[in-house]
Amino acid sequence: MGPVGRLVRAALALAVTAAAAVVVNADDVPLLPQNSPGSDCVPAGPDFPPPAHLSMSPLLVSATAEFEALLANASLGLKSNNTAWGVALFSAKENKTLYEYYFTPSMGVGVETVDRDSMFRIGSVSKVFTVWTFLVEAGEVPLNEPVTKYVPELLKAASASKRDGDGIIYDDLDAVQWEDITLGQLASHSAGIARDATLFDFSTMFTPEQLVGYGFPTTDRCHFPVCGANMTQPACTREQFFYYLFQQHPIFPSGHSPAYSNIAYQILEYALEFITGQDLNTAMTAIFARLGMAHSSYKDTPASGGVIPGPDGQAIWDWDLGVDNPSGSIYMSTGDMVTAAQAMLQSALLPPAATRRWFKPVVQTGYAGAAVGAPWEIEYVEAANNRMVQYFTKQGDVNAYHTALVLSPEHEVGWVVLVAGTLDSPASSVRTQLMDALRTVFMPAIEGQAEAEAADNFAGTYVDGATNSTAIITVAENGHPGLGAQALVSRGVPFIGPGVAADHPAVSSMGIGNHTRLYPTNLRTVRRTADGAGAYDSRLGFRAVFQPMVEPGTLQDPCLYMWATLGGYREGQQGIDDWVFERGEDGVATALVLPMLKLRLGRQT
Repeated sequence: MGPVGRLVRAALALAVTAAAAVVVNADDVPLLPQNSPGSDCVPAGPDFPPPAHLSMSPLLVSATAEFEALLANASLGLKSNNTAWGVALFSAKENKTLYEYYFTPSMGVGVETVDRDSMFRIGSVSKVFTVWTFLVEAGEVPLNEPVTKYVPELLKAASASKRDGDGIIYDDLDAVQWEDITLGQLASHSAGIARDATLFDFSTMFTPEQLVGYGFPTTDRCHFPVCGANMTQPACTREQFFYYLFQQHPIFPSGHSPAYSNIAYQILEYALEFITGQDLNTAMTAIFARLGMAHSSYKDTPASGGVIPGPDGQAIWDWDLGVDNPSGSIYMSTGDMVTAAQAMLQSALLPPAATRRWFKPVVQTGYAGAAVGAPWEIEYVEAANNRMVQYFTKQGDVNAYHTALVLSPEHEVGWVVLVAGTLDSPASSVRTQLMDALRTVFMPAIEGQAEAEAADNFAGTYVDGATNSTAIITVAENGHPGLGAQALVSRGVPFIGPGVAADHPAVSSMGIGNHTRLYPTNLRTVRRTADGAGAYDSRLGFRAVFQPMVEPGTLQDPCLYMWATLGGYREGQQGIDDWVFERGEDGVATALVLPMLKLRLGRQT
């Protein structure tokens, strides 16, 4: 018999009374049957509270050694002579950088040694900061409103696109229906509009004669971009931006499917100016100053401290992106990006509810494992215990600069990858390898630490002798996610575990006697510490899940019954699945409260 079995039986023997006459001999009681690992239905979100002591974890030490062995593997080409980079892993829970590593190649890169203050161009990771700034300065409400309310040029274009006559009832093939597009759809690449106003136009890459030779038609030169198409052209003015934009056809109807758009972010800046009266540069620079981000710039080229690789690096470093500034202009150091990302996860500048809404998918891609947020590139990855983890990522590229920001809100961790190289360097591949390796190496350690802390803080026997009630909480038996409720006896009557009567209403309605897992809800009570200097979560809410996965129908979610029945079965308006742990300042549970059963069970030490 294992330790869990002995614990369950001992507790049952303690809890059962002669009056109940349910258990005569605890040693004769079979253990709670478990469904097979991999068939658990887990609510979206974490299976344990985020780890609070990662920085002291021996698992982190082991993962660090594994990661540095990977860096030393010459066959991976991560330390090439023409690529500089920095990476950092951080915890928002502890507000610490957990690990960082910087590589300076033998080739000159503008700084003697790359470190946490060295600045890179971060490309389209800038979009994260544009949306964040919009949320901080303008709030969420405008994101649900039509863009025509805030950008006069688009209101005029929407009116001009209406057609009458020719028997046409509706036509959105040739002109964007701007009145149908919200600011939120612009932020989430779901507006269905073109990608760029002038970038990647063939007329700026080839002569007219070459284009004709390649089979292109002769085109009126008034349609050829004269601004913003490459580093040799001046930046486009607002008037030029709309002139070229209005010549392009829509990609999709709004809200139909994601189509990446840099144009959308310039329009978002115009809307922010209309709403707040200040431009994006002013607003974002104020946020940088507020967070002490001294090694960041929205669009002004830093005079020193920049990683500038190779002979072509200075031109790329100095490139004024003009109307694409909201999409990709930012210069930032590794240390500053860590500071900003921690503030995002901590809701330092936004209400927590707004942050939760921001860290959500907006539109699905054509691939089941990926979705798009504002502007998150969201990846669904299966964890070791078969639950799904969402990673909110954003990658950015400006010629030879390649960056990545990855956040896991449910773990309150993330990592930064900043890479710069010559145009013929493997910088893009290095970014991808480092971004992925940080997940595959460190995330098992992070999940392992969360599980270990859950075992220390929650597992054990909870008893109320006055009511003859007991609960047994375990962690990670046989690969199952979350806390396990191995036994629950209320007033001498088993609810969970051996001895539960088949006709018990909790069994017939919820199957409660067969399988119970507990998952954190992120609902909590925050209390000041005794010395008044800090705060801690004195109560944490969990929801009990009783249903394992079922065989799916053709169109049925195999875990439909799990999320469809949460809070559904009650007695006296208190849910049978509502479980609350009381905790001390050290994070260790002292009691388990079950509101429906009106029980408060003290944790046995």
